[in-house]
Amino acid sequence: MTGTVSVVWRIEPVSPPRPRRNCSTCGDSRLFRSSGKIRLNANGRRLDAWLIYKCDSCEKTWNLSLVERVAVTSIAERDLRAMHGSDPAWVREREFDLATLGRYCDRIDIPPDLTVTKIVEGDLAGAWSVIELAINVQRRTGQRLDRLLARELKLTRSELQSMQRAGGLQFDSGSGRIMRKPIRGSVTLRFVSSGLTESQRAAVSDNVSDRRQDLLP
Repeated sequence: MTGTVSVVWRIEPVSPPRPRRNCSTCGDSRLFRSSGKIRLNANGRRLDAWLIYKCDSCEKTWNLSLVERVAVTSIAERDLRAMHGSDPAWVREREFDLATLGRYCDRIDIPPDLTVTKIVEGDLAGAWSVIELAINVQRRTGQRLDRLLARELKLTRSELQSMQRAGGLQFDSGSGRIMRKPIRGSVTLRFVSSGLTESQRAAVSDNVSDRRQDLLP
């Protein structure tokens, strides 16, 4: 056995959160999506800024307030440039600001689609005894951990449960309930070779180290 191999999965959501709120045109609660565009209004030396959302059903716009009657001189130059150009990276940070969104909507839907970047430290070609997998999630996702593992490792969720019962899949938390929850923050788990069947071990070896970025629907 080669001992312990460390693997890191970095998780990044693809689609931003979707606020659900009343649409004045539809006359009912509807999902809205971000347009990615910033609207600005200057009143003297003060500035208002909004992120424009659109109703999925009728395209009615709704403006999420980002800056309200703020002195232009108090805004960092980089933020001003970003707002004027609707900089995608700057806008993305505001799209994932759940605290701000939550003040203006009935509910926030978190899409489950995400990308997975896999980084390996060690040799998986040999007869490893333990794979320690650290899953790092920078932003909140709607993807359950068991679904993520099943998709990435090409295993069924029932197989994952069987692996856990046999001691082949272990969690730092000591509880498998985390498997049924959306992944967030950092999660560390271990695949223990002695608790896996030959086919399970092969599936983990073949897929835990895949360096491609896979889009999950």
